[in-house]
Amino acid sequence: MKLDGHAKLTNSALRAFKSRCSKSTDVFFREKICHLPQFNVWNINWDSTDSNKSDNKNLIKYIITQELSVFGELFHQIGRGYLTREVVAVDLEPFKLIYHISDFGQKYHFMQRTKDSTVKDAHREATTLIKNKTMEWIRLMMHVLYSYRRHGRPGGSTVFLRKQAASHLAIALHSLQDSFSPGHTKRTSYDNFQHPGAIEDIYIYAEQDKHNHSQHDFDSGLANSPLARSAVYASADLLRICALSVSMRSMLPIGWNAFEDKWLKLSSQAK
Repeated sequence: MKLDGHAKLTNSALRAFKSRCSKSTDVFFREKICHLPQFNVWNINWDSTDSNKSDNKNLIKYIITQELSVFGELFHQIGRGYLTREVVAVDLEPFKLIYHISDFGQKYHFMQRTKDSTVKDAHREATTLIKNKTMEWIRLMMHVLYSYRRHGRPGGSTVFLRKQAASHLAIALHSLQDSFSPGHTKRTSYDNFQHPGAIEDIYIYAEQDKHNHSQHDFDSGLANSPLARSAVYASADLLRICALSVSMRSMLPIGWNAFEDKWLKLSSQAK
């Protein structure tokens, strides 16, 4: 999936999550999970709601020049759209570029290693990564919300911990969204975006035509495609799991098995 596709779908997922979260239980309100700064939508002007070359090119320039300083503003307040930018940054951030060229990094994009790997191996690696990164977000935010004092009061700032948490969750969202790109996986056909097809194959990037892969990544960011809509609601569902788990003080992601079976199910035909 292209950078602007990740950004647009993550923004849409945040809106979907917050629209439900605000109507949920009192526990969410009590801990103000629904209103965490990292869940703010990124306000940016797009040429289109669909992923396209113009928006993608402009976003690359913006991220490189504004967001990816090696030193960064680690202890500054989390700005609007921080989580969305972190999802995009998985493809650009200097320390994460190794994920593109190394075998061990293919799971960050829901793809298969080039050697000694099967579809089942790749699926296990990618889904385990998504789960572990989700658990890291839960662990850090539990520490922030239940052990530290709130920012601005005695006890120290939690901004760095919140940014660490957002970085982990961004990786989980990035890989999850890539699982819906036809350049990354092959799913059984489906029409209902709430019930996506099972994953039949997970591709190896090095074996693909790069132009076709790029076009597939644009296609998966078309706003009205079943793949894009599934990616949005899968991302919103993962955010819901995060919020619910922290609010219930569970170190394990509540409802993970059902989540994986719904959004990341491996076909029985996969090898």
